[in-house]
Amino acid sequence: MTQKPIPYERRRNPNLPWGYWCVAQEGKSGIRDEFGEEWGSLRSYLWFSRLGMGGSSNYGLEAQLELLLAVLAALARGVVAVEGLAKDLFLGGWEATRHYECWLVGHKLVKNGLSGGLTPEGHAILVMLASTRSAQSAAVPIGLPTIAPARGLDWGETRDERERVFAANEAFAQGLPNRFERVEAIDQPGIRLVGYPEGPNVPMARVLWSLAFREDHDRDRFYAWLMNRIDRWEAWADMARRQGAQQLFEHLLQLAHADRPALATD
Repeated sequence: MTQKPIPYERRRNPNLPWGYWCVAQEGKSGIRDEFGEEWGSLRSYLWFSRLGMGGSSNYGLEAQLELLLAVLAALARGVVAVEGLAKDLFLGGWEATRHYECWLVGHKLVKNGLSGGLTPEGHAILVMLASTRSAQSAAVPIGLPTIAPARGLDWGETRDERERVFAANEAFAQGLPNRFERVEAIDQPGIRLVGYPEGPNVPMARVLWSLAFREDHDRDRFYAWLMNRIDRWEAWADMARRQGAQQLFEHLLQLAHADRPALATD
């Protein structure tokens, strides 16, 4: 009779980042796990030992771990629909999305596929990966808590309440190299995506994308949607920079639509 594995939260402290039990090696880089085996980093320890994956390219390893981090963060926030994950993180590939879902379930990192939350170990891995990102990665805390749906906007009553909700989030966003901003464009409320400064002599920020609205309430509803996906801003800015503003507009339209429930059919 096969013995059931002991759940992570009964073997480890689920409140600490995954891999906290490892020890740094004296006089050289890397870590040593509880069995005395040496690893180049916590990330490689997770990938090769815990997840049993292969690969020799550091670039490929980091790319896969960043994808894992993005998926775990989206599930932890609980505001992104499965279809949104498929279109944004898996480039519309449903086969790849479902395979990744099975992989996460098999490793017991999620509770109920991509429609459920993270397990305690999944959350611990999320914290570890977010804490060990390279300097080249965006300086955005993954899973940043932003706008609670019951505060302001649909559930608020005044413009003051809406502005109070946005204030802290906008202050944080001002420090990002690529950021969405609320603006007034030709007497119309709007949103624009500002990219990092570029130019040979005096680098200046450049508007990569913009959208105008008839009402500021509509603008703020969409801005709240963007804020809840703040860790995707850099990827979307890169899309606008490489493929154009129209491509980003179409991508965001598809993602916003993906969060809506399907129409009932007879």
